[in-house]
Amino acid sequence: MDELNAVISILDYSLDTEQKRHIVGGVLLSISLLFGGLAFTVMTINMEEENE
Repeated sequence: MDELNAVISILDYSLDTEQKRHIVGGVLLSISLLFGGLAFTVMTINMEEENE
């Protein structure tokens, strides 16, 4: 239970200002776009291999 309390405390400290929340949101958005692009690339590569 102490570990959960520590994680929540770290998150609370990390996101205490509006500027920090915007930075974290931008990082999360960038990461999601990266993984979405990778997934799209893998899907299109698999389709090309099946067609050959």
